[in-house]
Amino acid sequence: MPVTYCDNSYNEVMTWTADTKIKYAPNRKSGKSFHRYGKYMKAKTVGETLALGSFGLDLLFDHEKKLLWAVGGPKRETPPDVLKVDKEALKAMNRTDLMLGRMYCKWKLWKASFKALDDSGMSRKDLAEANDQAQGGLDPEGGKDSILVAIGRRKAQAQAQKILKQVEAEGGRPITDDEVLSCLRLWGFKENTNRGNVTPNGKKFVYSDTVGLIKMSTCERTLVTVGTKRYPEFTRVISKWLKSRLPAELQQSFAFTSVNINKNYAGRLHRDGNNAGPSVIKAFGDFKGGELNYWPSDDKKTALEDFDHKQKVTVNLKDNMLLFDGNRGHYVNPFKGERFSLVFFSVRTWSKVPEAELKKGAKCGITPPSKKTMAVMQGLLGPSGDDGYRVWPAAAGPSKSSKRKAPTASEPKAKRQRAVATPMRGGR
Repeated sequence: MPVTYCDNSYNEVMTWTADTKIKYAPNRKSGKSFHRYGKYMKAKTVGETLALGSFGLDLLFDHEKKLLWAVGGPKRETPPDVLKVDKEALKAMNRTDLMLGRMYCKWKLWKASFKALDDSGMSRKDLAEANDQAQGGLDPEGGKDSILVAIGRRKAQAQAQKILKQVEAEGGRPITDDEVLSCLRLWGFKENTNRGNVTPNGKKFVYSDTVGLIKMSTCERTLVTVGTKRYPEFTRVISKWLKSRLPAELQQSFAFTSVNINKNYAGRLHRDGNNAGPSVIKAFGDFKGGELNYWPSDDKKTALEDFDHKQKVTVNLKDNMLLFDGNRGHYVNPFKGERFSLVFFSVRTWSKVPEAELKKGAKCGITPPSKKTMAVMQGLLGPSGDDGYRVWPAAAGPSKSSKRKAPTASEPKAKRQRAVATPMRGGR
């Protein structure tokens, strides 16, 4: 653990390069450490000591114990930021820069984590107990939350609990967009490297999480995510918000197993990989741009690079909600500012969820579709064409959804924006 060494040693060792000159004190160690130290203590530079068997943590330990110090040669302010350089740059780094860069990133993370822990008034024991209580068997997320992620999620959970109490005290009123946004801003997002189909070019990960049900690749079972069980009120706030925003004709037919939560990235052109199809999406936050482009006429066979952009629908998700088929091509326009989005959908294995998991999900507001409702929704979207979507204003309370004229890429920008911002009556 990086923080087991003092800041003075980190601040010094992290400035070293492969050519920094060093000197070791006489060997005062014992056992295996005596023999290892005896080999690398002969080194004259940092690069040499690593080549002779010293490890990165040895540099910190030996410096802190006053067995090692720098005596000259080049230094730098900080090591290279290995999280911000591309693969080619990483390959070009020498062993010393790569090792110190990785150590430095871990150190910064741990410093930030423990500062956040102190500021929150929680202890590592509190977080560990919360994790253990929510595990309950198989872990669909593959591990425990990091400190920063766990702190953020607990704050979001506390905010959600407060909102639900206020809603109940006020007669069960609809949850507002601002209340949902207040939870999303607190939520601790993991760095998701598993969404390669949406990750913008040049990026290594996106901030994207899923609450509700997911299909586990390890055991081919569909289970409630651990995050959902740990933070049930957070999921309930999101679920209750949607149910008050569905138009009247969808109130009894749209159901979902999962909610994808996205933060501050514009997903590139893709089709969803584990989606039964019918999906509802809405964006939140203070941002400009970020509209969703969607191909209602996608036959699900045409290569993405061959799409005709004149056939796409461009929808303003800040003011509107969209029912669409996630298995048809879609992408997000570039944007400026803070942008979150929620995507409500059902996993392909929605009909194979174990009964015990259905009960866990129901406590959090997750109610999967039935064969009847899924057939209704898939029929509403149609096989392809202009009827493959519905748009409605995101204002609270049931409203009527409508098809809208699909603006083409050849139309003036202002005209395209008006076409997706003004409801048109009609449609099924």
